[in-house]
Amino acid sequence: MSLIRRNPYDPFYDINQTMDHMLDHMRTVMNTALVPFESEGLADQNANPLAVDMMSDEHNIIVRTALPGFKDDEVNIDVRGKVLTISAETKSEHQNQQSNWHIREMRYGKFARSIPLPEDVVTDRADASLENGVLTVKLPKQQPSVAQKIAVKARQLLSGGKKDS
Repeated sequence: MSLIRRNPYDPFYDINQTMDHMLDHMRTVMNTALVPFESEGLADQNANPLAVDMMSDEHNIIVRTALPGFKDDEVNIDVRGKVLTISAETKSEHQNQQSNWHIREMRYGKFARSIPLPEDVVTDRADASLENGVLTVKLPKQQPSVAQKIAVKARQLLSGGKKDS
């Protein structure tokens, strides 16, 4: 811990401390609200987040994310309960240590995202395709069970086998 010189007459010191505390609290709340299942679904907390689009129609939930440069065998898709997890990993192709980088903006490493699904899905009939760098996951919605009528049967009282009238 480093020591910080404080001017006891600085009128903005307390305001700065209060604002820092509020911003830290807001970051915690926002991260929890935006990624509620991250700790459950991701084995590596250092993974880069994926941006996703999710939509649904009458029969399916459709999730899309951009994964340029990935092959289909490098992408993992997992559904546990009502949480969909998409993850992928890529390694840098150019590990030349003798080169002097001028710009290096391409992202390498682990990419992952866990998102809650709005409805139960049938994972056995799920379909995923990777075309032109866009992953599309189609998850069929689970059909609600059909209501069945249950007959109610009256039971006789056990008072000597006779019913009082």
